[in-house]
Amino acid sequence: MQRITFLLIPGVIAIAIFVAISTYENVNVSPEGTATLSTLDYNAYSEGINTVLYDTNGVINYTLRAESQTHFNDDHTELEKPFIRLFQEGESRWNIVANRGRISADLGEDEADDRMIELSGNVEVFSLDEFGNRTVMTTEFLEVDPENETLQTDQPVTLVTSNLQQTSIGMFADLRIDEINFHRDIRGFYEQAAN
Repeated sequence: MQRITFLLIPGVIAIAIFVAISTYENVNVSPEGTATLSTLDYNAYSEGINTVLYDTNGVINYTLRAESQTHFNDDHTELEKPFIRLFQEGESRWNIVANRGRISADLGEDEADDRMIELSGNVEVFSLDEFGNRTVMTTEFLEVDPENETLQTDQPVTLVTSNLQQTSIGMFADLRIDEINFHRDIRGFYEQAAN
């Protein structure tokens, strides 16, 4: 009987420690020295994500890759080194890279597909047209609506093509119709293409 009690006591202690650790989420110590219990503010973490999103006709709308993704309890998502590829008529047309990204929280059932992606830190938008001409746009902050293929920023932006260099403070681009509107302090130069 003593042998069972001797084995039972460590087992009960181990179970108590396991329960205590599994219910422990995060303890913060306030400046006054009192401990308060708070919950973790995120509910999912992934590394090396690669997501493909389709339109209502089953055609690829855009892809999203990132080194890591953290989904928070308030339904927003943070991305490290995101890479977005926008498709038009089944072909990859525009590519966007940045140091960080943030996908806004779901705004409700009607607007579930209208999540904005905010990109920051060395944001670069680039494309090659059917003739191999490269277009590169750079800024430090960019809001992307991948469903509607629109981009906007209120920060300094630079656009470079084979024969144009344009700078501005603020910009709105509709990539479906290849239209870019610069807001203010617009400067640039145009070089005539050689024949």
